[in-house]
Amino acid sequence: MAKIIVVPKDKEAEYLLDYDNALPNQLVELILTEKQFDDLWNNGVFDLINKIAGTIIDDYEEEHITNLTFIRLILDELKRYPFKLADFIKMFELALEYKTSIHFYF
Repeated sequence: MAKIIVVPKDKEAEYLLDYDNALPNQLVELILTEKQFDDLWNNGVFDLINKIAGTIIDDYEEEHITNLTFIRLILDELKRYPFKLADFIKMFELALEYKTSIHFYF
């Protein structure tokens, strides 16, 4: 199963995503390879997100973060990581820019 991170581009898209009715052009998607997912997992990125946002992101899980304060806190912490997370970090930046949310479909 693909590991996809999704950010709705506006509040309408966020609403439609909840009902699986969002159109592809209303969303920004990041599809993670198994290696990318494993690197994030093994380096504690999802543990960090779970700790800050009170989520349960893991393999075979769907989760989302709607609280922009949590998204900002996570973004600030991710920027401190010593390895390359540019595409992953960009998703959090977009959620803040669009004032929407970030969704994890694993």
